[in-house]
Parts: sequence; C-alpha cells; structure tokens
Amino acid sequence: MKILVINWRDVKNPLAGGAEIYFQEIFRRIVTRGHEVTQLAVNFPGASKTDLIDGIRIVRMGGANTFNFSVWAGLNRILRAGGYDIVIDDLNKIPFYSPWFCDKPVLAMMMHLFRKSIFSEVAFPLAAYVYLTESLIPRCYKNNLFAVLSPSSKRDLLAFGIREEKMVVIPPGTDTARFVPDLSRKGEPLVLHVGRLKRYKSTDHLLEAAHALKLKGKRFKVKIVGDGDDLPRLKETSRRLALEDIVEFTGFISEDDKVRLYQESAVLVENSLKEGWGLIVMEANACATPVIAARSPGLVDSVHDGKTGFLYEYGNVPELTERLGQLLDDAQLRSTMGAAGVEWAKSISWDSATDKMLVVIERAVTRGQVPGIGE
Repeated sequence: MKILVINWRDVKNPLAGGAEIYFQEIFRRIVTRGHEVTQLAVNFPGASKTDLIDGIRIVRMGGANTFNFSVWAGLNRILRAGGYDIVIDDLNKIPFYSPWFCDKPVLAMMMHLFRKSIFSEVAFPLAAYVYLTESLIPRCYKNNLFAVLSPSSKRDLLAFGIREEKMVVIPPGTDTARFVPDLSRKGEPLVLHVGRLKRYKSTDHLLEAAHALKLKGKRFKVKIVGDGDDLPRLKETSRRLALEDIVEFTGFISEDDKVRLYQESAVLVENSLKEGWGLIVMEANACATPVIAARSPGLVDSVHDGKTGFLYEYGNVPELTERLGQLLDDAQLRSTMGAAGVEWAKSISWDSATDKMLVVIERAVTRGQVPGIGE
C-alpha cells in the first residue's frame, strides 16, 4: 500500500512529542513490512522541504499557523502525483477534514481531543477556534474508521456520537530493549518530570507539592526535563517557593540521558489535565520507576492505581503531596511498584501496535473501495 499520513509535526521537529513518537514507531515498522509511507508535516526553522526518516518520506509545508490551510490547498495535487491508497488524518490539534477534500479512503488516527481543556492552555480566541474545529469531527468523519490511542480517547469519541464499531484502540508500545531497570543507580530520592512544559500539563502542581514536603523536612531532589512556553512561569514559581536548591530545570536532554534519569529516579510525576495515553509513564515503568499521575483522561489508562503507581485527583495538591511523601518514605513500596511497572511495560509492544494499525488501515481501504460498507 501507499499511505499518506498528515500530522502537524514530524519527529525531527523541536516541538515533537508523544504523538510524533507514536507515529514514527508504528509507521517505520509498517515501512519494513513492504509499504510506502509519506508524511505531510509543518515546516520549521532549519528544516529541509523533504526528508527521509526511517524509510518514511517527509514533505514539509506551511507554517505553524498555516499548515492546515496548506494541506487543504495541496492535498488533491499530492494524491494525484503519489497514487496513494489511503489518507490518514492524525487528529492532534486542528483536524484536516480530509474526507471533505479528497476522494480517497480516510482513516482518522486520534491521540486525544482537547475540548474544554484547550481554554487552560491558550488565549480565548485561539482556544475557541480549536474547540470549534474539533466540534466538526463527528460531521466530517462520521463514515470513517478511527484508530484511537486509549480507552479515554474512545470515550471522548463516544460522547461525540461516533459509533463504537468504528473505533479500534491501539495503545503505544514501549522499547523495553532501551528502557530497562538499573537498580544500582537508585540513590538519593529523585523526583522526575519529563515532557513539554505547557500550562495544561500543570507542572506547577509538582512544585507546590515539593514545597510542602520541603517544609516538612523531606530530603529529595526534583528534575524537570523538557522545554516549552510554560518554562518561564515554572521557573518563577520555583523562585517564589524557594525551591532553587532542590529543583533543576534541565531543558532538552539526550535519549540516553533520559533513560539514565528514569533509572535513577524514585518516582515520576505527571500532573497533566489531559493526555492521549502517557508514553513517559510506560518508559518510567520499564525502568522500574513508579508513577504518580493526575486522574486525568489517558493517564487513567496508563497508570494502574496502587500497582504501578498512584493516581490523585487532578488539581488536588494535598493529595499529590501525600502520595509523593508516601513513596519517598517507603523504599519497599517503590520497589514493589517498580517491579509491577516493568511487567506492565513489557505487556504492550510496538510490534503488536503495528499489527493492529495495519489491520485497521487495510479495513479502511476495503471500505473505501466497496460502496456502502459500514455506512
């Protein structure tokens, strides 16, 4: 098959995150199985117009605010030139509405919907724009199949009126050859946060919990890995709470350094209002590090409460503080949860995710070729 995937960012984009890793891990494997994959992605400073990454051809166009318009203007020309069998819309940010712009079979691949959570992230006019563009998904994609990241994403679509039989849940895998335990690295209790620093990810809740534990005399360090437009606010919060002696903002780090930090950490903390799944949760678990996460969509799927870590009510900093203190004080509990996390991470592989994705792609192609199927 010749597959065209439309995703806002490719894996080389400085702002790439979990959605881009998900795409890359699955579709590079699809390439090795004899299929041709092209990705349309937004241009970024210093990037070439075309690229080849893991056998996937990348075509970059438009800018941060115009990519979707560039796709709409050029989609049919690209389809005619490439002879593609299917278009895959990655519904992560503003949708592309390909069923309205082309006559090819379309598969919708959804990380998660923002809905009202977008108003916690950006100013009202842009938030309202994103909210309204998502509201058209049931109308545009009502006859299409969906590959969704998690049961939480499936629930979002059910509430949107998408029928259950049109959805297949395909959770991400974990590279358990790279993310491995090294218990010899566990030393002074280290609390870790990894990911893009965005307001809706609520990393300030971790800082507030760290402040409360510091006042109680707990001894630990905090490392916040990643970058984003919320970094200045977080650094100011750290200064205001007098946490500069225990909190370090590392910025971007290498993959090897990320693995090392997972291995060294006592616990990973994830405070986000909403996620598609929680790739970093599984990476930490694979390194025998338990996770404390907000009881938010996506995270409730990747964290087994009381087994691989703890869930707390989003925004409830006292509960987060209590759970974090509990794990910092109890090395045996950390060890037990860490071991359970390793087994959980091993249970979902990228190869199995690829198998499921190929099945739903082939099903979408067949539906598109036979009028009336699934309507």
